Amino acid sequence: MSEFKTTTDYSLVSIILPKLTGEPVVESLSKNGARHIIQSTSRGSMLNEGGGFLSKMFPPPAPEQELFQLLVPSAKLGDVMQGAVDAGYLNRAGSGAIFAMPCKGEIHHTDAFPILSANGDGGVAMGDTLAADMEAIICIVELGTADEMASAALKAGTSGPTITFGEGGGVRDKIRLLRLTKGPEKEIVIAVVEKGEADKVFAEMARAAKITEPGKGFMYTTPVNRGLINISSSFSAGGAGASLDQIVSTIDELKGGKDWRSNVPAAGNDKSKGGGKTPLLTDLTELVGLFCLVHRDHYPAIYDAILHAGASGVSVVFGTLRDPNASPEAANEEWASVQTSVAPSQLEKVRNAIQDTIKRDGIESACLFSHSINKAATYIPS
Repeated sequence: MSEFKTTTDYSLVSIILPKLTGEPVVESLSKNGARHIIQSTSRGSMLNEGGGFLSKMFPPPAPEQELFQLLVPSAKLGDVMQGAVDAGYLNRAGSGAIFAMPCKGEIHHTDAFPILSANGDGGVAMGDTLAADMEAIICIVELGTADEMASAALKAGTSGPTITFGEGGGVRDKIRLLRLTKGPEKEIVIAVVEKGEADKVFAEMARAAKITEPGKGFMYTTPVNRGLINISSSFSAGGAGASLDQIVSTIDELKGGKDWRSNVPAAGNDKSKGGGKTPLLTDLTELVGLFCLVHRDHYPAIYDAILHAGASGVSVVFGTLRDPNASPEAANEEWASVQTSVAPSQLEKVRNAIQDTIKRDGIESACLFSHSINKAATYIPS
């Protein structure tokens, strides 16, 4: 039987890099004792600075990316993140991004789950230049919707959002006939923004995806306590002159910070064109994000346990295990991050259902953790 241990004060660190550039960063993570790194395939989002008819006929290419995620204790957060910044040259424009989303409450993991030890002497590394007070906007939408949301985020002034892929479903999945008639494919959009810009970007992305209409998806924000975002957001077909990223970075320096950005109106929000202010969005605040990391072979049982425990929806993102200490047969195994959002009063019930399933099925390696949700939006039947 799989028994669980508990620990606290961890963050989920996400690192976004251009494709085939991740090995130096993985080596740095390994030197800092990182365990259980999950690598997923993703793509970036860019705007064409040229504009006009040709930009619509020939949109800029979506750059291929790699997304790395791992749990890191606060005692080692500074060393691990700054080491990754140095190894990946993430302080350079267009090099990628790294950010940490603090976990809420306890982390529950089995003995066999390889978690990074919390032994350390502090969370701030020498020369640490990571920013604080940011928010991550996470959107889980139907296939084909992500590009519209990403474009809205770019026009609202954020760095290029990242899009990855997964599966998902909701209460309809309890009815097996309907489960056969509805495709499970999902796109997950991740955008990290300054805290002062989060509401504006969130609203523009939600409107672009019509998120409050039936079946469009679910989106939420969660705190980011440290991060560095240097993802390219623009493409110039002419290849001459300064890029939008360079211009914005220069203005940041001249203005002495990024506060000026919050005063810039979002693109497409001109009342003369839109006929007035866009209606307010549904705002759900009493929610907690719950995650379960488990081998891909076992995710269907976790998926069903979450729905049967009363959660209204569930999504799954797949990735490859990058654990330098894993056995040869475990190297490059496929893992799943099974995710849901529930009311705080439901959290214990759903988590217990997952743990009971893990114990019942004899799943040796698994980990559960949760995140705070600041606000969320989706369709709610009247």
